[in-house]
Order: sequence, then structure tokens, then C-alpha cells
Amino acid sequence: MSGGAVTRRLLKASRLVRNKGICAFGEIVYRRLEVELNILARGRNKVVLLDGCRFPLRELPNLPMKLELLTGAYEQPERSAALRYIRPEWPVVELGGCFGVVACVTNKLLRNPEAHVVVEANPLVIPLLISNRNINHCSFKIVNRALAYDADTVTFCPERDFWGNSLYHNGGQPPVTVPATQLGQILREEGFEKFSLICDIEGQEYELVMRELDALGKAELIILEVHPHVIREEQFTRSCRSLLRGGSRRLIGLHK
Repeated sequence: MSGGAVTRRLLKASRLVRNKGICAFGEIVYRRLEVELNILARGRNKVVLLDGCRFPLRELPNLPMKLELLTGAYEQPERSAALRYIRPEWPVVELGGCFGVVACVTNKLLRNPEAHVVVEANPLVIPLLISNRNINHCSFKIVNRALAYDADTVTFCPERDFWGNSLYHNGGQPPVTVPATQLGQILREEGFEKFSLICDIEGQEYELVMRELDALGKAELIILEVHPHVIREEQFTRSCRSLLRGGSRRLIGLHK
């Protein structure tokens, strides 16, 4: 580990102690050790197999995301919804691709696997997303942009373990800046008319629904993960009502 990384970890630990107290800091350390011990107890797996796709673990830190992969629980509701509801003849737009588990599983279902766009805001995870796409012989297009409005670029601090990156909170890593995009822009660029939408964007779904009902109305299927802990309950309720009025054929709502 580099000196800079050690310094960042010490500063983060210092902030946690200062902001949350020594007891809360001790609990965080205990949970982290518990996760690492659970990972070690499952052996030194180098690859996991999920729904027929292979995902190497060597580049992932020993954090809860890796444990979820090892247990097969990682993004299980999203994977199940995709396997059950995705129609092979429809193009797919996926907002929030992370390192590609749902993307790879979905891409295998499509009649035209190139008609699949995966939008991921975090530039740190893009190399893993590309690697997993190639390992699984998938053909989806990767777009390193953030869904956002009223600005041409977005600056945020991503999470170290790539899980739960949000534009709404500081993930602890140095800030990154990426171009903004919108669903309607993606549909125009790709020439999609009818399509399926898979959306897991850590609270930004409220802005999507409030601003892009016309684009969402073209969706034959929406698999939407909602995050009431990020957006207020009334915003969550308003989003769902707006979607149901927007003309989408089928809405699958998944609670985080």
C-alpha cells in the first residue's frame, strides 16, 4: 500500500473517531473484521459463477460486496427480475452498471446483444466493467457518464468498494468529474424506440422520474431499484405514482 493510501486511511479513521466517537469507530472496525473473516472462511475463491456468468474476485477489496458475491446474494433481486421479465427483442438501457454483474446476465438474454447500453458514473470501476464484459463474451456498450440535470459535468467522491456510489454523499475517495447525460439523450443517440430500462442509481431515480416521464413512457419494462434512505419517503411515493401514470407497460420496483 502506498504512503498516500495509508495517509488517506488514517485521515478517514481520524474523521470517524471525531464525528462518530470511539465506540462507533470500534463497531465499524469490528464489522470490517467480521466481513474479512467470513470471506477467509469461504476459501480463496478466485472466480464466482452467477447465472452462467463468471466474475473474478482478485481486484475486489475484502469488503461486503465481495462477501455478497461469494454467497450468491449480490444483486439477486435485480438478476432475478432481469431473467424473468427481460424480452430478448427489446434493447436495454442500464443506468448504474457498477462492475457488470447485472449487465452480463442481461446481455446473455438479448437477441441483439449490441443493443444494450450500460451507463456507469464511477470511472474507477470502468476497467473492471470492461474486463467482466470481455470475460463473459458480452457486447454491451459502456458509457462513463452520470445521470444529472442542469449541468454539463458532475463531480463526486466514489466509494472504495464500488458498491452504493451516490452523487449524494462522500464515498471517501478523491473527487472525480464525469460528463452528465440523460435518458432521453441516450435514446436519441442509440435510436431506441421501445426498450427495457434497468435502473440502480442510488437515489438519483427521483430526478429521473420527475424530469424524464416522456422518455420513460417509451419503456416497455422498468426494473427500478428505489432508495428511500437516500430520497425522502414522499419523494419515493411521488416517483412511483408518476411512473405508473407515465405509460410504462410494466414497473418492477425493488427496495434497497
